[in-house]
Amino acid sequence: MYLFGIGGLLVCNGLLVSVIWNELLYEMMGNNHQLTFLEGTGITAFAYVVVFAVKYGSATGSLAPYRTSREPAHGERESGVAKKCAGMTPEQRAALRQELIQTCGCRETEAK
Repeated sequence: MYLFGIGGLLVCNGLLVSVIWNELLYEMMGNNHQLTFLEGTGITAFAYVVVFAVKYGSATGSLAPYRTSREPAHGERESGVAKKCAGMTPEQRAALRQELIQTCGCRETEAK
């Protein structure tokens, strides 16, 4: 049912784009090419992809690995570990770092 709704909206918007282009913009632009229904639908589908990529892409995946701050992204909750680490003193952090180095076997340069 969901696909029929989205498909119906795509068809209606594609028809609307082709009609608006052919009736209004065709004469204003002075082009010799009228837009077909499939071209109008393709432009509409491309616009949907761009809008959803801009709206949902940056917060959920594409830019998330490049964030430099340690704050949670918009809509994310801070984990329990992050809350506990935020309230630690520098001495407690150094002790935790040493404990992790001894327990995990990593070098000190990797722990920082």
